This record gives sequence, C-alpha cells and structure tokens, in this order.
Amino acid sequence: MKFTFQFISETVRLANIVPGIFRKAMREIKFKEYTIPAGWAVMVCPPAVHLEPTRYSNPLDFDPWRWEGIDTNSASRNFMAFGGGMRYCVGTDFTKLQMAVFLHCLLTNYKWKAIKGGQILRTPGLQFPNGYHIQVSKKIRQG
Repeated sequence: MKFTFQFISETVRLANIVPGIFRKAMREIKFKEYTIPAGWAVMVCPPAVHLEPTRYSNPLDFDPWRWEGIDTNSASRNFMAFGGGMRYCVGTDFTKLQMAVFLHCLLTNYKWKAIKGGQILRTPGLQFPNGYHIQVSKKIRQG
C-alpha cells in the first residue's frame, strides 16, 4: 500500500481542493522585506506552494515516486494538502482510506478509455473546463 499512498499524496499535491488557508497574525511578523502587522489575516495558497519548483522538481508532472521515503502524515511548509498545525484536518486518514479503497476497486474491477476533453486549467486549483470524458467498462475475468 506504500505506493498507493504515494499516489494519493501526489494527487492531492496537484489537485488540492482548498484554494486558500487563512490564518491571523497573532504578533507582528517580518517576512523577507515585508512586515505583517499583528491582527492581519494571512492567506496561504496550497496549490501555489505545491507547485514550487525549488521544492518539487518538474512540479507540473504527476510523479508519485517523488514521495518515496517521505512522511506525508503531517503538514509541512511545503505540503499542506490537509491544512496544518492546530487546524490539521481531522478527517485526513479517513479521506486517504476512502481514496485507497476507491482506487483499489477501480483498478481491479474496471478499465477505462479517454473519449474527449482533458485540457487542464490551473486557477490556482486544477480544473477541466471542457470536462474529461471517459468510457468505463467492467473487466472481464478469466477463470
């Protein structure tokens, strides 16, 4: 199951549904040449962080092997698919389990063929403006 969870981590890295995480600066913060005053709201954009080329080589490529040997069970400043800190999503493990069960059922019982669409638009999330149409059929078991 290690590769399944690497696949899931790469999927949520590229297609995170959360466009922004809001936090309140509890004290004045100096960031590079900027000062963020205490009380101001700060928005972090996970899709932008997850596409940072200094952290992820070829950041637009789908590469589950990039997660080999990396712990993704907690948030970091470079991977925040499920939030972070005190606001880390309590449903993270359940969500990963649901994704793993879905992938298992899909890959072991079905096959699919792309029909049309698939153009990707990043805004900053991942969208398919013309959809992505596939034909799904049950695998025929030899027995």
